[in-house]
Amino acid sequence: MTDKTLAVLRAASIDVEGTLARFCGNSALYEKFLVKFLQDDNFEKIGEAIRASDSQMMQMAAHTLKGVSGNLGFTDLMAACAEMVSQLRQTNMEGALAAYPRVRETYETVCEAINSMEGIGG
Repeated sequence: MTDKTLAVLRAASIDVEGTLARFCGNSALYEKFLVKFLQDDNFEKIGEAIRASDSQMMQMAAHTLKGVSGNLGFTDLMAACAEMVSQLRQTNMEGALAAYPRVRETYETVCEAINSMEGIGG
């Protein structure tokens, strides 16, 4: 992983060091999973669930995205998803909808960082 890539990921509040430790220092494997994250459809499922007013689908997708985010070191996205899940567990759809802009913002930040990694998009 290049210094530029590390800087881009850190600037997006991604816990690179902690995640690399979980990947036993295998940066090539970590990069592979970062790129694979871009194919994950749980963020889109949250949007679909919002449009359908389906709180159960929203909770499942947000919970899954929270777990994936935690495993890949996306601490801000994980926290945003955790807030959405918490609101849904309390059957507070209004609170979950209020949490969505933060989920979207942090998701977009992570995707931009991954897409700008050397050898990926930048």
